Amino acid sequence: MSQSVVTGLLAAEAALFVFILWIVAKWKMDPLRQELRRLKGSLEGERSTLELVASAITSHPDHPVDSLGAIVSIVAKALEADVCAFLLYDEKTGDLVVQPGAYGLGDDAESLYRVPVNNYKSSSARVFFTGQAFLSGDAENDPYVIARWNCASVIVVPLTLDGRRIGVMRVGKRAKNFFNEDHRKLVSLIAEEAVVLVESAMFNRKLAEANQQLSQVNRMKDDLVSTVSHEFKTPLTSIKGFANLLLSGEAGSLTDEQRRFLGIIQSSADRLHSMVLDLLDLSRLEAGGVRLEMRPVRVDEMARQCVQEHAMAARERSLRLEQRVEPGLPAISGDLKWLRHALDNLIANAIKFTPSGGRVTVCVTLSGPNVRFMVEDTGIGIGPEDRDRIFDRFYRASNRAAADAPGTGLGLALVKFIADKHGGRVSLDSELGKGSRFYLDFPALAREASAASEAAEAGGRASPPPSGIELAASDRREAVR
Repeated sequence: MSQSVVTGLLAAEAALFVFILWIVAKWKMDPLRQELRRLKGSLEGERSTLELVASAITSHPDHPVDSLGAIVSIVAKALEADVCAFLLYDEKTGDLVVQPGAYGLGDDAESLYRVPVNNYKSSSARVFFTGQAFLSGDAENDPYVIARWNCASVIVVPLTLDGRRIGVMRVGKRAKNFFNEDHRKLVSLIAEEAVVLVESAMFNRKLAEANQQLSQVNRMKDDLVSTVSHEFKTPLTSIKGFANLLLSGEAGSLTDEQRRFLGIIQSSADRLHSMVLDLLDLSRLEAGGVRLEMRPVRVDEMARQCVQEHAMAARERSLRLEQRVEPGLPAISGDLKWLRHALDNLIANAIKFTPSGGRVTVCVTLSGPNVRFMVEDTGIGIGPEDRDRIFDRFYRASNRAAADAPGTGLGLALVKFIADKHGGRVSLDSELGKGSRFYLDFPALAREASAASEAAEAGGRASPPPSGIELAASDRREAVR
């Protein structure tokens, strides 16, 4: 055999060997490439899912319940699951509770079920206690699972925050053996990201429940206050009427001591009557039982009437009551009765809390787009610890004893409510021991409306003030800071 033939045979044999090696390599590499492609797709899918979950968490920071619904929907679609839900721990009942907004569930009681955490037959309860995730491919026949939602494949992972478990996340599929370990790891990652949001949702739910209970208590209290006030009004009127009758001497002459006792009865009845009126007014305003008669109001005339109403009270306390009104002010829109009530309360407060020899000044000016009423006094002032709450119902300043001024703590609450109802604002500046300034700001009307109001009044066509204003103002001199 020639050398060339041998060389050819060797070359052919080498080529065949290389071909066999290529066939073997291709046979082994194709599944590897397929697995790599699968893993790459899986990782990209997980990354996309995690990005969507992160977006859902950051998109609704003020509405965590909406975010929870978005998260379970994302997880269910990514895993092709039929059901996905958060079960959160209810400390009051000791149950894990399915949260509203769960994917694939209705809002009926059967779907939004509860699981006692001491029920060890429940996979959710076990995961909650042990902190170990659970995976089952045939939950309906698994002795360690209480079958729910008609799902054969189930993943349950714990929700843990700072070492404290607050619930579990449960994912289900009706087909058997659908989920694998990769799915479980993905759900665990999502649970770790979502746990802070879940805690926030739990807190918001508790806060909403507390607010609801507080609203119910407030309604009950308002109903009680309104009822009691109405019941007080009739006997108080009788007490005042008979006290006045006795003091007038129509029932016979009185000794000085009897007259003094009746004066105390009359004064106390007046204070109670003022409190009842304030309670009734506040209840009606808050309940929407008052229809405001909105019309242009001349602020200079209103201020003049209020100052005149309180002139006697100021003289009795040896106070200077001054009035300063900027000329040419526009009118404001409002109900004259309630606007006067607000200003009356501020003036009465200033007189009550200003020592003898002091000064109370009522100023009316234009402040930007608003007409501003300012009531300034040289009284005891209000400390910084009281300013944030001074307009709350029944709140009284901590230094009230210094003025020896009885009251209910409703006067300024009424002022604020009336200002709010008119689209206005009440505010204050005060320095303890040096006095206070209270401001009432109301939107000014256009000059045309103000001119029309003045022309109507000059022509005698102005509507008379609502009946009862003078009585209401005098009865409310007990309005209290």
